[in-house]
Amino acid sequence: MRRRGKNELPPPNTKRWTAPRKAAVVEALRSGKLTLEDACERYALSVEELRAWELHFARHGMYGLHATRVQLYRQGEKQ
Repeated sequence: MRRRGKNELPPPNTKRWTAPRKAAVVEALRSGKLTLEDACERYALSVEELRAWELHFARHGMYGLHATRVQLYRQGEKQ
């Protein structure tokens, strides 16, 4: 398996979203390299999912993008 560079986007057929892959998409959105609409289409993700990634990344960094961390952070936000 070939390792991607830090700023390289995941392939369009990505199904398993690791924290580094999510972070690469969030960074591409922040930098303007990728628009929200393009990201939704490229990765078959909803606007809500991408916005959640941006929010959790902004609040908690890379750790906020781990699936188990996101569940814990979401539980904390409901309280």
